[in-house]
Amino acid sequence: MLHTSHVSCCASLRQTLLQGWQQSFPLHSSPFRQMAARSGATPRELLSLCQDLHRKGALQRVLPAWGDGLQRTRWRLAFAPVGDDAALASALAALPGCIHIERGCEPAPGLPSVWAEVEVLDDAALDRQLQRLPLPPVSRLAVTTGSPLAQPCDDPDTARQLEEGLLLCSRPFAECARRLGCSESKLLARLQAWRRSGVLTGMSLKPPPTRVPQPGLLALWSDTVAPQSLARLHDHPGVERVISAPGTAGWPWRLSAVLHAAPQLAHAQLRETAAHAGLRMPDASLRLLIEQPREQALLFKTPAPTA
Repeated sequence: MLHTSHVSCCASLRQTLLQGWQQSFPLHSSPFRQMAARSGATPRELLSLCQDLHRKGALQRVLPAWGDGLQRTRWRLAFAPVGDDAALASALAALPGCIHIERGCEPAPGLPSVWAEVEVLDDAALDRQLQRLPLPPVSRLAVTTGSPLAQPCDDPDTARQLEEGLLLCSRPFAECARRLGCSESKLLARLQAWRRSGVLTGMSLKPPPTRVPQPGLLALWSDTVAPQSLARLHDHPGVERVISAPGTAGWPWRLSAVLHAAPQLAHAQLRETAAHAGLRMPDASLRLLIEQPREQALLFKTPAPTA
């Protein structure tokens, strides 16, 4: 029979694993030994629990969290209504760069019905991924991420291997280095250099994103928005994303906002949010189901060629 203190310790350790080390997995030859020292468990207990949570789908492998120093571009895409949009949503979710999919809950004349965000290293990578879709987007907007000093990755092979995920074993970096054909010390030095330059924020050990679509609301404005209104909108609770643009034929909306909102409260929440930001009600809005295929784009995974 387990002692109450042991059960409590296991529960606490499980909670730490599901909430801690989300961008601070140690860059060390024995990371689980370092983590164990901070959690009060033995390295064997900690690793065993990680492996168990991973088998149950509650914990991912150790993955890189790319920083602002890595040159890449995020694109927002909009797709025309096609009746049943399930096939399009499934194809989008399969793209390695896709991180958000928003599907309209009801027909909205004149509005795209599916919206997505895809992050890629360059325009060629975007084109390769869009070729995998059953239809092209009707509108697209490039939202550049990273700092003005961001640089291309200087070692794509290592980056690609990291995105495969480190094995949950006692020496994960040594195992990754073996697959790369280099020494563990060389790999760790590379990761430390990337962290110093901002290419890498850190390595993360965390649960996968939820597979349950979340309710939301998309609001679209065609007017130019004052900077103070934009700042208030950014900071308002419940606003997940704000996209501002100059307004062009390819992307006619000067302001878009995605809110997390329960269906029965969505429009009341939109009115309150617009009033807080000093905005009039939007030109158009659409209730959404928001899906997150992955927490971070797989920037270095090359899609298979189109048949």
